[in-house]
Amino acid sequence: MVDVGADFPADTQPATAARIRREFAHVLGTDAGRIGELVALAQLLQACSRGVHPTLAPLIARRAQELTHTPVPTR
Repeated sequence: MVDVGADFPADTQPATAARIRREFAHVLGTDAGRIGELVALAQLLQACSRGVHPTLAPLIARRAQELTHTPVPTR
């Protein structure tokens, strides 16, 4: 199983994020892959709202916005 939550470090580790997207494009590029990534991003945003690494919230929200083309509230 792919840990789509590992995709969020795009700003903190751009080379790692690019490699993950490249290596798992066949999974992440499907409808199921996008849904899985969105679920993981939603869970991460919820954790951020509870005080777990709150500085990551804007990065996670930005990735969710890239996938949905919809603004994502972070509060």
